[in-house]
Amino acid sequence: MLPMRSVLSTLASLAALVAALSCCLPLGTLLMAAGSAGASMFSEKLRPWLLAFSAAALVFAFVQTYFRRRCEFRHRRLRTVLLWFSAIVVVGMIAVPGTFASLMAGRLPSLSGAGELRDFDAAEFTRQFDAASDSTRLVLLLSPT
Repeated sequence: MLPMRSVLSTLASLAALVAALSCCLPLGTLLMAAGSAGASMFSEKLRPWLLAFSAAALVFAFVQTYFRRRCEFRHRRLRTVLLWFSAIVVVGMIAVPGTFASLMAGRLPSLSGAGELRDFDAAEFTRQFDAASDSTRLVLLLSPT
């Protein structure tokens, strides 16, 4: 049997290796992305069932809140707001899933791209920069590397 010191030193060296690799390689990001991709592939097959369960749970919550009057749920504003927010999210996901997904991703579906890229013309840039001398100007240089 190995002494406790050798086990601890082995674990410490493995922890140091993982810490060093996490500095240089995006292992955590890679593992989380792979896990998310696998989970999304699995949950996409269950999407209709999950939406049906969400709708049924909302119907149950509305019946308990507004028709049975068994709980004091209606008198608490935050809980009522959360119930209605959940209802809006579920109805949005059922009615217009593509638009709702774009909104959740932070993009407005009505906005399109900026168009095609143009070649940089240094003379035109200098002319426009000098013409806007009465405005605050900011030049941002980005490198692809």
